[in-house]
Amino acid sequence: MSISTKLILAKQRCGFTSAVLAQRAGVPVSTVNKILSGQTRRPSPQALERLCRVLGISLPYLLNDNIGDERFIAALCEGEGLRYLSSQEWAMVRDYGILTVQGREMVDVLLELLLALSPLPLPTGARRMLLCFQPVAQGQRGPLMDGFQYAPLDVALDSVTQQADFTILLTDRSMVPVYAPGTMLAVKREQAAPRQLGLFLLGRELFVRKLSRSSGRTKLVAINLEYKDIPVHPKDEFRCLGTILGTVRDYVRLTPR
Repeated sequence: MSISTKLILAKQRCGFTSAVLAQRAGVPVSTVNKILSGQTRRPSPQALERLCRVLGISLPYLLNDNIGDERFIAALCEGEGLRYLSSQEWAMVRDYGILTVQGREMVDVLLELLLALSPLPLPTGARRMLLCFQPVAQGQRGPLMDGFQYAPLDVALDSVTQQADFTILLTDRSMVPVYAPGTMLAVKREQAAPRQLGLFLLGRELFVRKLSRSSGRTKLVAINLEYKDIPVHPKDEFRCLGTILGTVRDYVRLTPR
C-alpha cells in the first residue's frame, strides 16, 4: 500500500479535510495535496513526520509497503518502541481511549483478573470459568455500574452455564418470586427481545428487568409488582448488556494466585 493511500485512509478515519490536516501539521496545503495525490514521489521526511503526528500513525508504518492498512495499524508503546497491532487489537485500543476514567479503571481490573486467572489449572470434570459481577454501590434506583466487584467463578457445566458469557449476583427483590436476592444469574451477551428478561444499563445504573415496548414507549418491568416500572426516554443512555439465561446453581468463588 502506497504512502498516499495510507495517508488518505488515515485522514478519512480522523475526519480531516486536506486544509485542516495541513493547518494542524504546519505543512502547506499545496504540499499536502501533492503528497495525497501521489504527485510528490519523495515527500520530505519532515513533512511526513508532521502528518503522521497529526494523524496518529507512525512513520515506519507509513514507509513500509509490506504493512497493509486493512491488516495492521502501528502503535507507539511507552518504553517499548514500535509495535504493530491487528485490527482487533486496534479496535480495543480505540475503544479504551474513549472510555471514562471509571470505565478505564473497570477494564484495568478485569484485565488484571483475567491475567491472574490464566495460569490457574483448568477445573476437572464438566466445569468452566465465568466472571461474576457483584454490585457494591447503590444508585437511586439500581446498582451503580462503576461500583461493582469482580470475581472468577468455577461453575458446573450445564445447559445454562454452557451458553453464558458472565454472571451477575442479584442483590434486590425485583425478581421475586422467580429469583430471590442472592441468586447468581447467568448472562449471555445478546440483545433482549420485548418481554424478555435482560441486564440493562440505564444512565449509570444497572437493572435486571423485562424489556417492554408498546405504543412507541420503552420501559423496564420488574417481576415483583412492588417495584415500579422504569421508563426509558429517547435521550437516555440505554443499553442492553445481555439476556438472563437462568440460575447458576453449582459454583465456587476462586481467588487468583
